[in-house]
Amino acid sequence: MPLYNDISPQTVMVLASILAVIFIIMLFRIIFNIFILRKGRKSQDARIQRLLLIDMVDRLNIPREHYYRKTSDLDKERHIWACERCPKPEECEHMFLGEDINPESFCPNYGELEKLKG
Repeated sequence: MPLYNDISPQTVMVLASILAVIFIIMLFRIIFNIFILRKGRKSQDARIQRLLLIDMVDRLNIPREHYYRKTSDLDKERHIWACERCPKPEECEHMFLGEDINPESFCPNYGELEKLKG
C-alpha cells in the first residue's frame, strides 16, 4: 500500500536543482559585490593618495593603517570632499614646504583627524 505523503524521486531532483541554482546565483552575487566593493575602496584610496590629506595624516603621526582601518568609507569621502574644497590650500602647501603654520587654523579635516590620534 503506497503512502500518500511520500515524495517522488523526480520531485526531490527538481527541488534539489532549484536549490542548487539559487545557491549558485547567490554565490555569484556575493562574489560580484565583493569585487565592486574592493574596486570602490581602491579608487577611494587612490584619491586620498593624490591629495594632501594623506600628508596631513602623516604629519599628525597617525599611522596610515590606523587611518584606513578606523575611518569609515563615508568619513573618508567627507575628508576627501573637504580637502578638495579646502578654503586655504596655499597655507597647507606652505606648511608642507616647511613653514611653521598650525594646521588647526586652516585645515577643515584637522579636528576629525586629531580625534584619530587617541
